[in-house]
Amino acid sequence: MAHLYGVSVGKLTSPDAVHVDLSAKFRRAEGREASRAATDALALLNRLATGAVQLERLLDEPLRTDYPPPVRINPRDVDQQAEDAANGLRARLGVGLAPIPDLIGVLEVELGLRLFFRPLPSQIAGLYAYDPVIGSCILINANHHWKRRVQTAALETGHFVSDRSHADILVEQEVSLSIEERFARRFGPALLMPAPGVRARFDQLVGAQSRFDGRQLILLAHQFGVASEAMCRRLEELALLPHGTWDSIRDRGFASDLERSVIGEVAVHSKPPRIQPRLAYLASIALERELLSAGQLCDLLAVDTLELREALEPFETQEALSLHA
Repeated sequence: MAHLYGVSVGKLTSPDAVHVDLSAKFRRAEGREASRAATDALALLNRLATGAVQLERLLDEPLRTDYPPPVRINPRDVDQQAEDAANGLRARLGVGLAPIPDLIGVLEVELGLRLFFRPLPSQIAGLYAYDPVIGSCILINANHHWKRRVQTAALETGHFVSDRSHADILVEQEVSLSIEERFARRFGPALLMPAPGVRARFDQLVGAQSRFDGRQLILLAHQFGVASEAMCRRLEELALLPHGTWDSIRDRGFASDLERSVIGEVAVHSKPPRIQPRLAYLASIALERELLSAGQLCDLLAVDTLELREALEPFETQEALSLHA
């Protein structure tokens, strides 16, 4: 059985073992077989999520969750429901209409979502799945630009707040969209760029001249921490710019040189960590107490020895830094 399921005998027989099949949930939700790339990504998410839960159980450190009630999607009013749901979540998180500087951290700490970052095929931006055992979890393509990763996290959060049990694989250039996907694709931009906040800042930039150009678009996108394309399409959604504006300026050669001339050289964001800080902290405790070996932690968290060492380095015991209440 261990051979059939692709796990070790120890993992299969461990009392802390977690056995979840996210691929089956995806097939039931989508009614179709996933591609090979999607199947591999689902298997990776399955491994990452179950490994995290096993580590938590071993240390008796369950993840604290604070899930809002799911939204029941009305197919006749999907866009407005998504806008309202995004505003409702922002209110719940206490962020008002301001840009969210660290959406990933907010989702993890305030809601208890499990977020993982790993390299995926370029056409897959992210995955979302829910299971009562592991909760809601999201896997995001670590190869993508940091702004795109944040946009993926926001979109997948749309599945979390609506039909929570609906498994999703976000594939670029997908043409046929389900109601759940339509909701999520409107929810994501609304969460990052709330309509009232965007309208207010747009009016400030336009001013009395009633003129909006590419430089102002770049500045507005920078203020909300999103890509210029995402901001432009959001302005189109809100009828602040004509539909097709982004396609038009892109065809005319909208380039990164213009962005640098407006906001200067932007600090390059590093790749996301292979192990999120909370899990790295728990892994350091398990290693210190000799509950798991380094090899067992690598297997559990799907990393190699070097990646584990880099993740645990900030949590190494240092008596000089010990604090006593």
